Amino acid sequence: MRDMLRGGVHTEADIQSSIKTLLLAADIGLDDAGVVLEDPMGDGSKRRIDIRFGQAIIETKRDLGQTDLQAALEQLGGYVATRSRMAGVPFLGILTDGVSWRLYDLIDDELVPVSRLQLSDPDTAADRLIVWLESALATKPDIAPLPKEIEDRLGVDSPAHQIDIVRLLDLYRDNAGSSEVQLKRELWAKLLRTSFGAEFVDDEELFINHTLLVLSAEIIAHAAIGFDTSPGKALTPQELLTGSKFRQAQIHGVVEEDFFDWVLEVDGGEGFVMQLARRISRFVWADVENDVLKILYESVIPAEERERLGEYYTPDWLADRVVADTIDDPLTARVADPSCGSGTFLFHAGRRYLAAAEDAGHSAGSAAIQVCAHVVGMDIHPVAVTLARVTYLLAIGKERLGHPDRGALST
Repeated sequence: MRDMLRGGVHTEADIQSSIKTLLLAADIGLDDAGVVLEDPMGDGSKRRIDIRFGQAIIETKRDLGQTDLQAALEQLGGYVATRSRMAGVPFLGILTDGVSWRLYDLIDDELVPVSRLQLSDPDTAADRLIVWLESALATKPDIAPLPKEIEDRLGVDSPAHQIDIVRLLDLYRDNAGSSEVQLKRELWAKLLRTSFGAEFVDDEELFINHTLLVLSAEIIAHAAIGFDTSPGKALTPQELLTGSKFRQAQIHGVVEEDFFDWVLEVDGGEGFVMQLARRISRFVWADVENDVLKILYESVIPAEERERLGEYYTPDWLADRVVADTIDDPLTARVADPSCGSGTFLFHAGRRYLAAAEDAGHSAGSAAIQVCAHVVGMDIHPVAVTLARVTYLLAIGKERLGHPDRGALST
C-alpha cells in the first residue's frame, strides 16, 4: 500500500496482491477463505473476480484516471448481479487502483455510487482503508461501542450508512404508493407537526433518516438484553421491530409497533432489516458507557435541522458532571428530565442510582425495577423517545435486565 501511494508502475496483479496482504493482516474477521484472488464466477463461464472480499467484489485497475469507467462498471455490475443472485444475499462492488476507491451498490440491476475514498498519506492510508472497507462489509466482530467507532462505522459519513440509506430509499420509493406505507408516513408527519408546528417540514429524506435511526435503535435494544441479532439466529425481522420478545421478557415500552415498521410491509424489507442487524450485531453493546444513540442521531440528522427544531444535545462529560454535582443521595432523589432527547442525562443519572444501589446491597433485579421509579424522562419528539428508551435500557445493563428476581419493567 505504501509503495502504491509513493508512485511507480504497478501491475493489476501487484495491486491485487497488496490488497489481499493488507486485508488478511487486518483485524477484520476474515481469513484466507474470505479474501480470494481470481475467484471463478461459478456460473459456467470462464469469468474470474479479481478479489472476492466477504460480500464484496473488488475490480482492480492500474489507474482509474486512465480507465474506461463505463466499461469497467458494466463488467463489475455483471459480476455483482451474478454473485448476488447465486448467493442469495446482496453483494457490493468496489472499483480501485489501490489509491482511489469507489464503492457501488446494486439497485434495480444498476450499480449506484455509494462512497469514495482517496488515499494520500502513506502513514494513515492502511488504517483509513480498513475502517472504510469494514464499515461497508461489516465483518469484524466484538467492536467496542466507543463514540469514534460508532461514528466511523455507522455514522453519516460511513459507507455503512450510505449503503443503508440508498437501499432504504429505494425500498420506500418502490412502495410509496402503498396505502400502508402512505398511512404510516402521514401519521409520522402528523405527530411531528403537532409537536413542532410550522417548524416541521414533511420531507422524504427526514422520514428515511428517522426510519433508519429507529430501526437501528430497536435492534440495539435486543442486543442490549442479550439477544443475538446476527442473521441466521432465532430472531426474525418481525420480532426485532414489533417488540414481541420484550413483552415475553416483561420489559414494556421499549420496542413497539410504530410508523417505521413500514419496512416489514414491502418486498425486500425483511432482507434489509437482517442486513442492518448484521451490522449492529458486531458491537458489544453490553459495554456501553455513554449515550451512544445520541452519536448516531447527531451524525444522521443535520445540525441545521436540529437547530431549527430547537434540539440541542448535552455532551456526555457535561451530563455526567451535572449529575454528580446535583444528586447527593441517588437512592432517595427523584430525577426528571422533561426534554430528555436521546437520554443522555437519564443514562448518567440511572447509572449513578444503580451504582449506589449495588453499594447498598440491593439485588440486581430489584435495582433494575427501582431505577425506573427514580429516574424518568419525557420528550415530544417520537424518535427521541425511542432512542431514550433504548439508552435507558443500555444504562440498566444486560446483567440486571436478565436477573432472575427482576419483575415486570416499564421504561
